[in-house]
Amino acid sequence: MSGKTVLPGDEVAVAEEYMPAEGTYEQDGKILSSLAGELELDQEEKVAKVSPKNPLVTLKNGDSVFCRITDVRASMAICEIFAAEGKEREITGEKSATIHVSKLSSEYVQDVGKEYRPGDLIRAKVIQTKPSVQLSTQEAHFGVVKALCRRCRSPLVRQGKGLRCEPCERVESRKIADDYGDINF
Repeated sequence: MSGKTVLPGDEVAVAEEYMPAEGTYEQDGKILSSLAGELELDQEEKVAKVSPKNPLVTLKNGDSVFCRITDVRASMAICEIFAAEGKEREITGEKSATIHVSKLSSEYVQDVGKEYRPGDLIRAKVIQTKPSVQLSTQEAHFGVVKALCRRCRSPLVRQGKGLRCEPCERVESRKIADDYGDINF
């Protein structure tokens, strides 16, 4: 019976033979599925569990995420996470995160506002999920992946270590990712 696809409410086992585990619950002596997924009856542990077919995306330390900078303060950047890299589903749980000035770059940063601006799209690494989500952009692969000119809102293009606005010829500095401009959302 293991490997069978089940739906929420399906009877998957009896409480006399198995204990409910992830994705299952007991009601009136029956073990029922609480989600759509694949049934696994563990003969050794005597547990019935259901693994989701399309699991929710919950953030873990080490995950790479894409965020939009929403606010910049002297000691931190505040951002809204909108995707986990390599995952198609939306993130569940806390989407608001911060990047402390000390976790922004491998080099010394005095002013967060010189490295990130509200509206910038960045890639960051999750370094803490509880009690709040904390991110780091210290490594070369992390940082701004897409930014707009502060004056005319045109997309900035990479020029050496900085970013340049073609229409108004303005040059801006950011902590840019090694693949700036190659990401499409």
